[in-house]
Amino acid sequence: MHDDDSAEVPVTMDDGATILLRRLGPPARERVVISHGNGLAIDGFAGFARALVARGLEVVAFDMRNHGRNPRHQGTGPNWRRFIADFPAILHGIDQSFGQKPTHGAFHSLSSAVCLLAQAETPYPWRSLTLFEPPVPPGTDDPGLPAFLDYHVQLSERAMRRRARFDAPEALITSMRRSSLFRLVAGEDIERLARATLRPAPEGGWMLSCPPEFEAATFRIEDIVALRPGLARITCPVNLVLGDETIHYAGILVETGRALARDFGFRTTDLPQATHFMQLEHPELCAGLVADFVREATAAAPR
Repeated sequence: MHDDDSAEVPVTMDDGATILLRRLGPPARERVVISHGNGLAIDGFAGFARALVARGLEVVAFDMRNHGRNPRHQGTGPNWRRFIADFPAILHGIDQSFGQKPTHGAFHSLSSAVCLLAQAETPYPWRSLTLFEPPVPPGTDDPGLPAFLDYHVQLSERAMRRRARFDAPEALITSMRRSSLFRLVAGEDIERLARATLRPAPEGGWMLSCPPEFEAATFRIEDIVALRPGLARITCPVNLVLGDETIHYAGILVETGRALARDFGFRTTDLPQATHFMQLEHPELCAGLVADFVREATAAAPR
């Protein structure tokens, strides 16, 4: 996901981890910050990023720690607490590196949930947030909580069994193309995503950028149940984009999004013929939703 106008800047977290920031395309009046879901990499969302740039938006992308292009780092403490601590430092790094300007977020899954939880603890002056199916657990008194946690335990167990090393990227590409999870994603976008989630292994061949054990630990999402009530402190405009329950392989994520909207007053937008990987399935449509919300929030902002 490179461009003649792109720029890359490493920023250091408080425990020494490095996060690589990338500005994609030329500077613009309004900035959109993007990141990805658990086990993925933001370079795999190049079609979505290009569609945002084509709409006149400045895009700054980053991988979550131990994902994508970032160096691996053995941090201390649970993954979710580290992600939440990283977020304000990353946003500060973006402002320091590329200048302060009206900023919007367009995050997927893991990063969308982290954005909400970090915003509740350390508010950032977001002009708007478009969040694609954030997996914030239901409340402790919600009858859907046990099923939500059980679903993520299953994801964790599956991640631990994930193959971590490959002789060539083509092996992972083939595996992803066979997966029903990516049935709505174009072949070239599956290839881009697969290559983005790999890095050269020191001993030769390729390995997953996000270690399976790290991905598995991140799916143990029960640690953040207690943080959910803090979302009531969020005041910036939030639009939750949810997939189509009639074709979704994880309808529980749609239900969870509706519960977030109900409990905290967030907007929701339903995307027909879309699943959890909607930005890969419908990059132009998703970028259009972001751009529309940017324009709405900008028009409503104090002058």
